[in-house]
Amino acid sequence: MNKMVLFGGLAVLLLAGGGGGAYFFLLAPKGEKVEEAPKPPPVPVFLAIEQISVPLPRKDRPPRYYFVSMNLQTTEEGKARLNALMPKLRDAYLRELNANPASRPETPGELDIEILKQRILAITHQIAGPESASEALITRNVPGPN
Repeated sequence: MNKMVLFGGLAVLLLAGGGGGAYFFLLAPKGEKVEEAPKPPPVPVFLAIEQISVPLPRKDRPPRYYFVSMNLQTTEEGKARLNALMPKLRDAYLRELNANPASRPETPGELDIEILKQRILAITHQIAGPESASEALITRNVPGPN
């Protein structure tokens, strides 16, 4: 009978010790603060802008036109906002590009893509807000006949 009490007592100690250890290592609250995983960057959404004509004035000759297609890189929320403002945006794009050529002074008859992208993005930010689009991407650039 003494052996049974001894083995029973050992069994109870093992179960209690194992249960206490499991609780301590698995379930007890940790003193460490768990950092949240960083949010993944938003998935880029692209909004196609219908082709616009970009005039470039030339000395003693009619202006040379380029036909440009582009996309604006935005988010889902930005796309909805830009779509709602698209007539206003297209009007502003055409007014700006007709008033101020998208070319460098040293090459007045050639379209400068970087200047064009900067102006399109600046106009977009002015009308739709700075978070509306992150980049203007030129997808097609075709010179007109001249």
